[in-house]
Amino acid sequence: MRFFPVAVVLARDFATLVAAFVVGGLREIGEPARKALIVDLAAPSLRARSVGLYCLIRSLTIAPAAFIGGLLWEVTPALPFWMAGLIGLVGVVVFAMTVEERYAA
Repeated sequence: MRFFPVAVVLARDFATLVAAFVVGGLREIGEPARKALIVDLAAPSLRARSVGLYCLIRSLTIAPAAFIGGLLWEVTPALPFWMAGLIGLVGVVVFAMTVEERYAA
């Protein structure tokens, strides 16, 4: 996991370390559903390529996140969390405004 060194440093006991790994793993809980959606929408001959492209785009967009988070942290330690919350809120609003209810259920 990406936050392993931080979890090791901040964990005061084994139970806290286990909790950190569980929380870190929760961010991947939707990955099978996302890949299934991609495979379902892609043409049969392009399914593997579509999943590969998804993984490439996801990795390229996630890669600079730690650097940007560090820059925001330099401004104030709470700023990365506020920005992440704002981005999540924008995502929810865009989803609510663009996805028809019959597809959201």
